[in-house]
Amino acid sequence: MCNSREFCNQDNDEHALVSPTAEVRDSLGVLAIHVLASKKNLAEMDYCDMLKELYEIVVDLHKAFDQERPRSMTM
Repeated sequence: MCNSREFCNQDNDEHALVSPTAEVRDSLGVLAIHVLASKKNLAEMDYCDMLKELYEIVVDLHKAFDQERPRSMTM
């Protein structure tokens, strides 16, 4: 299966399912926000600090994704 969502935009494929690996990969940013929100009170954070910490979490999630993908995920 294709590792992007482009196939969903083709005729007769608008209801196609995205592979679980692509779905997980594409959700890392949202997951990072939830991780940060569970650790800090976002309403009280300085925006620059928030972005720095969010970036660090995204980097960590990307590393974890890259380590896990060869073991249990296929594209």
